[in-house]
Amino acid sequence: MKVGGKERKVKFGLNQSILYCELRKINITKMNEEYNSLSTGDFNGSEFRDLLWSALKDGARINKEAFEDDNLTVGDWLEELTSEDIVSLMGELTGSMTVLKKKKK
Repeated sequence: MKVGGKERKVKFGLNQSILYCELRKINITKMNEEYNSLSTGDFNGSEFRDLLWSALKDGARINKEAFEDDNLTVGDWLEELTSEDIVSLMGELTGSMTVLKKKKK
């Protein structure tokens, strides 16, 4: 995904979820509530910003790249995204949750 002026990997999964929880100082149950709020539209924006930050940070780890940007910088980058970019990002998140649920069975 092109964000912050360059192409970056967005990675959703266990490590990304832990980064999200650590940043927001919440547990996994609260994280799931916040993720659900994204699908209902009942959120204040910080959830989406922090979700993208954690996915970018874990994507950089996967690519063995440094990622020193904070969540506020990522918030600035969000303002640059098109609605298509945001729909794509939400599709990746939804897809990762479906994969995690299938693996549990």
